[in-house]
Amino acid sequence: MNPRSPEATEARARVFLSELLMSVPLARGQGDKAARLAALERAALFTPVFAGWPSPVDAWLDEARTLACEQGESATLTRLALREAVLLMRRRDFDRALAALDRLETGDREPGPGERCWLLATRARIQVRQQAFDAAQATLELLAGPRVDGWTGWLPQIARAELQVERGELALGAASLRTALLGLPPEMVEERIQVLQSLGYVLIAQVQPRAAREQLELARRLLRAAGIWSEVMQMELAVGSLHAACGDAASAKACFGSAADLCERYPQPELEPLLGLGSARALAALGQGEAAVAVALEVAKRYAQQGSVIGYVSMIVFISALHSDAGRHDEAYRALVTGLVVARQRGWAVVEQVLGARIAHLRDAVLGPERFDVMARELVDRMKAR
Repeated sequence: MNPRSPEATEARARVFLSELLMSVPLARGQGDKAARLAALERAALFTPVFAGWPSPVDAWLDEARTLACEQGESATLTRLALREAVLLMRRRDFDRALAALDRLETGDREPGPGERCWLLATRARIQVRQQAFDAAQATLELLAGPRVDGWTGWLPQIARAELQVERGELALGAASLRTALLGLPPEMVEERIQVLQSLGYVLIAQVQPRAAREQLELARRLLRAAGIWSEVMQMELAVGSLHAACGDAASAKACFGSAADLCERYPQPELEPLLGLGSARALAALGQGEAAVAVALEVAKRYAQQGSVIGYVSMIVFISALHSDAGRHDEAYRALVTGLVVARQRGWAVVEQVLGARIAHLRDAVLGPERFDVMARELVDRMKAR
């Protein structure tokens, strides 16, 4: 296996994160409180945490705090508090995160260089998320000078990149994100994932789908190694869409299928219609029109159940287009009429207008009035005969 390949990157991350997870119960079994505290701290610092997904890190932080208080480990307590502030930031609880940072800055113990770097970088990142760009810039200016040694020294680089991206300075942001990726140590899996995702979305905005796909594929693999399946599904959707944009329908289909399998294990109702839409388009691109229609019909039903007017009408128009492209104009008309009936039952006037316009286009621009009337009569006769 190529040591630089995505597969190798995923394998290394999985081994590292598995060792972190196992180190905690192993240290508990030794009966050595110092070793137990060290294992808990390292696991809490470097096990990835994402909003909306359960994590053992919160319990590890509580246990580590208790031990650190017992042993008078003030430096450890500072690092644990900083990690908790990061978790609050990731969960968008910005007020509590900033309050935690304020307590550290005004406490009895003055943070060391690495801790101060971590604290100020985290404050700047929160300010960026609050759209307080001038405040974030001022916070980052407090970190001017040589980079602090150790892994915390890379956090200002990430904060700076996030500020540039949010300000719309995409070229600068992309360069800063690439610099961070080159320097981040292997244990910073959580930060590497976020940097890869940010760079991928910047490249999408710069209309570089192939480069974006490469970054998001790496993020997807690291998320799989960490077992953050809700995020994996989102990356499957993003990577699959980029495969489709690059003309690789088979790979797109594989990504959407993988995400759909995950949705069965970890339901994500808001993602399921999007995955279905992607699958339908990939099947259509592969020339599997009937399979694409079947998938699209299921997606249309989900959108109708969710009350999503835009989603529903887009799927009906998509199904009609699939039939028309295959020369099945009667089936295209049937799809539009069925969609129109549902729209009337639900009182979706805008859907009625859109589908009515599509029927008029089929009649006037595609078939012509005479052929259209003959087709419609034949379709009605077939339905009566059933």
